[in-house]
Amino acid sequence: MSRSDQHPIAAKARREQRMSDRGAGSEFRTGLPALIFATLGVALGYAALPYFIGNLIIPLQTEFGWNRGDVTLTGLWSAVGLAVALPFVGALADRRGTRFVSLIFIPLFALTVLGLFFFNGPLALFLAWYALIGVVGAGVSTVIYAKVVAHAFDKSRGFALGILAAGLGAVGLIFPTLMGTVVAEWGWRHVYLVMAILAVVPLVALAFTRNLQRAVTPAQAAALPGMTPRQALRTREFWTLLVVFVLLGWALLSMVPHFIPLLIDSGVDPVQAAMLSSLVGVGTLVARPILGWLFDRIYAIHVAVPVFLLAAVGFVALIFGGTALAPLTALLVGIAFGAEIDLISYLSTRYLGKRAFGVLYGLIYSAFSIGGALGPVAAGYLFAAQGTYQTALIISIVLLVVSVVMLVTLPRYDRGRYEEAVPTETTEPVIAR
Repeated sequence: MSRSDQHPIAAKARREQRMSDRGAGSEFRTGLPALIFATLGVALGYAALPYFIGNLIIPLQTEFGWNRGDVTLTGLWSAVGLAVALPFVGALADRRGTRFVSLIFIPLFALTVLGLFFFNGPLALFLAWYALIGVVGAGVSTVIYAKVVAHAFDKSRGFALGILAAGLGAVGLIFPTLMGTVVAEWGWRHVYLVMAILAVVPLVALAFTRNLQRAVTPAQAAALPGMTPRQALRTREFWTLLVVFVLLGWALLSMVPHFIPLLIDSGVDPVQAAMLSSLVGVGTLVARPILGWLFDRIYAIHVAVPVFLLAAVGFVALIFGGTALAPLTALLVGIAFGAEIDLISYLSTRYLGKRAFGVLYGLIYSAFSIGGALGPVAAGYLFAAQGTYQTALIISIVLLVVSVVMLVTLPRYDRGRYEEAVPTETTEPVIAR
């Protein structure tokens, strides 16, 4: 036995690491059904919508005469609807539990999406319907499913959130090609029919999931670790996170719906353009579990900053290299987008805790959604005015750099500060009054 092995501090550190590893394994055994449900839910819920709007831009232009900025307004209107509803739906999930919310909102979301299969009207009605999708989509948003994972995992929370986000990455990989084929074979309306059918699939997984947070009384909620909304709104950390994710949402999502039209404009076949655009999903799918695993072991901001700077490099490459480098940009944006989604939920729990997670994460995610909706709209109208995406790309680069500077000024979070247990469905259910 070496002298270092006999050192009491080193021995204690090894014991703690072994205990942590055993705890992580136990978490995955008990939390796997919840993780499967949440991964399917986030992949086939509201967050999937941006991954096929690019397939619809040109068909909708052709049928209705709308321009690209008009079509990408769908993201803004749905984000506004989401932002209005999320604080209320998040509070409902905090009080009545995620199963209650899911049983109501998954069918409602599927029916609302199905309504666009029958659409034949003006742009204003189309946008208003997307706003309604945003309102209903609050109940099937990343906020709800991240809450499921945050409740079921602590020691491996970053890795579990990475797997959750990888589900959305898989959709980013599959949906552009799948929906491009649907458009080519049956027309754009059938995209909404396919999406509505897929949206109810998480209900099957929900039937086999037991360890979800149940309804709690106000007294029980007060005992949970973390800040109240009133406390959080007084902190620099909350407002920094909110502003950072508005900027990152704008920067990283501004070009995602425009990759397919950009490639088609350069002469690429529409189906092939959709396949190349799916590299966003490839980057997200591959990177998210790895980044989540790193978040559990390394200060998360030190992991995320280089990733966001690489996305800025990708936009620079697109400016100077043209569409030949669009696949590289899509890959780097996908990796950064994966880091961003993980980071929102991870930093929200580490800085703000789980006491009012639904409300506080809902506010931050709403801000992110609005930023992510404004970016594509601005890019669409800038293209309509200038015939190029160069200004939109420069704006994204600047916003990424500003976001990185703000992130590195945050104080370090205490990893163990909000690690107390939360009641699960294995305990006696308590109904909120």
